[in-house]
Parts: sequence; structure tokens; C-alpha cells
Amino acid sequence: MRCKLSILLFFIISGTSAIAQEKIPNYLQSYKQLYKKDPHQAALKWFEDARFGLFVHWGPSAEYKSGDWVLYDKKIPMQEYIDKAMKFKGEKWSADSICDLAVQAQMKYICYVVKHHDGFAQFASKAGPFNSMKAAAHRDFLKEMAVSCKKRGLGLFIYYSIGIDWTHPFYLTTNYYSAARPHYSKENYPDSFIRFRGKEDFVQYWNYVKTQIFEICTNYGDIAGLWFDPIGGAYANDDLFDMPEIYKMIRRLQPHALISYKTGFDGTEDFLACEHEIKSITALMRSVQGEKTALSAEAAWQKNKAKPAELCATMQSINWGYFEGKQQKHKTPAEVLLLLKNAADNNANLLLNIGPYPDGQIVPADKATLLEVGKALHQKGFPKQDKANYMKLRIATEKNTKLTDRDVETLK
Repeated sequence: MRCKLSILLFFIISGTSAIAQEKIPNYLQSYKQLYKKDPHQAALKWFEDARFGLFVHWGPSAEYKSGDWVLYDKKIPMQEYIDKAMKFKGEKWSADSICDLAVQAQMKYICYVVKHHDGFAQFASKAGPFNSMKAAAHRDFLKEMAVSCKKRGLGLFIYYSIGIDWTHPFYLTTNYYSAARPHYSKENYPDSFIRFRGKEDFVQYWNYVKTQIFEICTNYGDIAGLWFDPIGGAYANDDLFDMPEIYKMIRRLQPHALISYKTGFDGTEDFLACEHEIKSITALMRSVQGEKTALSAEAAWQKNKAKPAELCATMQSINWGYFEGKQQKHKTPAEVLLLLKNAADNNANLLLNIGPYPDGQIVPADKATLLEVGKALHQKGFPKQDKANYMKLRIATEKNTKLTDRDVETLK
């Protein structure tokens, strides 16, 4: 009897341990002790140690081979774009292939674009029909990515375009934000397609957003965090973008999850996410949207500028989503290693983007480069981070208000 009791007790204790183990997200298993005290602090420590992540821009826009802003840039008739997007299959997409490449490149996380500015959701959403489960693909690409990341101990950040949604009928019009909609002629974008008539209608869009973020936070297991974009429209209409409400929901549903919204909406974000250079976007906002947005950008930057940071760059010389053309170039291993050095000098992670082919396959040149980078990092390790002087670099960029082509690209 005593023997049976001991065996039973053993299984109870083992089962309890297994449950406790399971509660700690896979990617945070090395931070168990800190996680037990404070899940959020454990995630922040993990992020600062992570150093290298893979950004993935891919979706229906890739079919046009002209980048992820093609709907806006080419002024494709809205219904035409939507109809084509609903035929999207991505038949050769493999989350396992993406995650295997990330692991081989010595990356610790993936930031996956699940909804870009065209509004197409790459997951099963009950908020609306414009998503990959309702499309010809009939696949929940986010679920596939979540499962694959968990298997490999990779953190999964979710990129969600909250600041623009060109296809949602209740998103803003160009009267409120220049990039809110493609600048169509009337015949290509009839007024009947846009049901937004005034600020009181924005609640319809905001409820849609809240529903999708709730779905992301509850249907896909532990996520490393939410990565929001773009921010100009939110600065210009801060009375409509109730980001504190969104942040509160995320932190309630996923207490460990980190939050980023470029250089910051209200200064309560967990880390900076800067394109091409760790710096304020105040001068950029002032030049394209005026003083109000500049003041909002500056206030958030001052609150966030000393926080952990991420330098975002792309393997392509042109655009983030797949872009085909004679001028397109892809980074070499030496160029990626130089980016890692730049990130280290800024005491930041490098989030390096790939734009897979329309069918979902990884561009061979990008794969070859990342494999070589992985080998180099395995042999020599990461460049040493400068934790003593990095703030001098961030403060120095505040004084440089000259805008470059890369700054203008940041708007996208």
C-alpha cells in the first residue's frame, strides 16, 4: 500500500511539475527563475539577450512582385485587389522552412506580418471575411507559424498594421491622414466603398481591431509580443487611437508579452523599433504631417529612447515585401554582419527582413546569405554590444534633422 501511495505521489508531483513547466513559454525556458517572479521582466531580459530576429513580410501583395505597398503605389482598383487576394494560395509556404532558417542563422525570434496595410489577415478571424482561411489558401498561416516557433523555442512577435487598413470600410479617409487610402480617381474607388463619414464611425474599425488582437492573444498560445505599425495616422488622430486600451488588453491576456509601436505612441511601450537607424522620427513627422504629429513623436521618443531597441533592416535593397526588378539587390553575408555590428554599437537587436516569393518560398539568395551568417556567428559569436556609450548615439541623432531616402521609406 505504501509503495502504491509513493508511486501515486510521484506521478502527482511529476504531473504538477510538467504543468508548471508547460506554463513557461518555450522560448523563455532559460529564464525560469525570473519568470516565476515576473514574467514581463523575464521576457525583457530574454529580448535584450536575443540579439537577432527574422522579419517576414509576405501575403497577397507579393503576387504583384512590386512590394507590400503595391495597392497604394499602383492605385489598383480596390475590388480588383480584394478579388485577387481572395484567390491567394501561398501553396509552397512552409513555416517550418522559415523557422529552420532562423535557427540556422542563430536567430532567437521571428516577427511575422499577419496583417499589413492591405487589411488581409493571415489567420482565422471572426472579425471579417478578408483572411487566409476564407481565401483560396484556406490555411491559418499564423497558427502554422506559432506551432513551428514553439517546436524550435523561437519567440514569435506578431506584426499588425493598426495605423492603416486600406480595405476596411470604416478606416479613416485621406482628409484625416494622407496615406489612409490610395489616392484614387472616383471610378476606381467609388464613395460607396468607404462607409467612414466622420470620427464617430471610427469605432467600427476600432472594434474590428480589438477583436483581431483578442483572437491573436487567445488562439495561438504564448506570443513574444505585438509589433504595431505604422504610427503617423495614430499621432495625427490620437483621440481616435486608444492604444492604452489595446496595451491593457494584451498585458491582461499575455502578461509576459512585449509591446512595440515604432519609437512609441505614449511612451509605455517595451522597446523601440527603428528602421535602418536607431533614432527619433520627430523630424520626419514634422516634415510630412506637421507640428502636432512631431510633438507626439518627440514626447514618446523622450520616454522610450533609453529602452531596449531593435534595428530593422531588409535583405532587399528595394522594399520589404517581395519586389522583382533589375535594380533589386540582396544583401551579402558581409553586409549582414556589418548590420549586426551596427546594431551592437547601438546596444540593439537586429531584426532582418525577408520577402518570400508569391508562392511562399524563400528567395534562394537570402537563404544562402543567412546560412553563411549563421556559420560565422556560430564560429565567432555576435559582435560585443556597447552598453556604455550607446545613448550618445541615440542623443546625437536627435540633432540631425536632415531627411534621407531611408527616412522617407520609414513612412511605409
